[in-house]
Amino acid sequence: MSGHRFSPGVVLAERYEVKNFLAAGGMQEVYVCFDRTLEREVVVKTPKAGIKDRRFRRGAEMGARVHHHNVAATFDYYEDADLTFLVEEYIVGLDLGRRLETEFVFMDPSLAAHVIHHIANALHEAHSVDICHRDLKPSNVMTSADASINVIKLTDFGIAKLAESEIAAELELFEQDQSTLTTSNTLLGAVPYMAPECWENWKSAGQPMDIWALGCVAFHLLHGTPPFGSGRQAFMNIAKLLSGSPLQLTRPTWFGKHKNTEALENGLWGIIEACIQVSPAARPQAQDVMRMCQQLCYATAGRKIGTITEYPGTYANGNRGDFGRITDDVARRRWFFHLTEFFGQNGPEQGQRVSFSVYPGVPQDRSAPVLRLRR
Repeated sequence: MSGHRFSPGVVLAERYEVKNFLAAGGMQEVYVCFDRTLEREVVVKTPKAGIKDRRFRRGAEMGARVHHHNVAATFDYYEDADLTFLVEEYIVGLDLGRRLETEFVFMDPSLAAHVIHHIANALHEAHSVDICHRDLKPSNVMTSADASINVIKLTDFGIAKLAESEIAAELELFEQDQSTLTTSNTLLGAVPYMAPECWENWKSAGQPMDIWALGCVAFHLLHGTPPFGSGRQAFMNIAKLLSGSPLQLTRPTWFGKHKNTEALENGLWGIIEACIQVSPAARPQAQDVMRMCQQLCYATAGRKIGTITEYPGTYANGNRGDFGRITDDVARRRWFFHLTEFFGQNGPEQGQRVSFSVYPGVPQDRSAPVLRLRR
């Protein structure tokens, strides 16, 4: 625990007992704590040592105004001369950024639509009470660790206001010395999802910046990378847009290969193109994006994790075909799948890890979709 502000067993404000350190960002440290009063686990977020900013309180107040099942609830806020922290709902799982790094190469259309729809719901709720998140990115979306991603919650409304001051300062430094971009964790994390107007005047950017960021996250889910790259590459690509270069977004190469999801792919791409518009005025409002998501037809069946144990499959006459079988991790059952239901940059191979849903079929139940995983 060396270097962390609090050690296990420390009790904050005579109520919150620190259980363990959870994570750290550019502006905060995060701990899992036990709320002795209500007897539940919570998350405590505190500014890193040396950071003191009234925006932390204002941000916490903003977060507490948003009540929705797709937003991590803000429970409490504490401040005295020596200590500042906010208390937030504890979500067991991983943030979306971590899952993209370690689990998903990209997401199939149904899973991507599921995630995008829930984030859009969260933004609509925030925008409806005149709150702009200002730091929407995969690492600020918490998800349950299950294959179906049943729980999706937007977090860090309380930290976004604190990060705002640092990002604004870093943008000023970047204008003077572009090498600062490589040393700023806060700015580096925000850049791939940062709308063009933020580079011109960060403080005046409003809710349309959240819509741009949602489009970039959606692109990332389907492509496996953000639309304009990361770090310096992202900045240079956005700078070209600001100088008048045409906006060019390329569809994933696998779009159109699966006829049963072609309409869904087109619907998702329509949302991405609507959100990623250089002019803030050209972007839809959150309620419009939510309605666009409601028009999508996507599968929500539960998912399993397994391994491809046979591909290609063999017919009774000994001939091989474009089908195979998956063995799931839990029941150790084998499930049939066809090549047309496989989503991956390379074709199915024995030993590949996949997530999949199962539907009744004759003569065998069918797995669809089958999504290749990193591990």
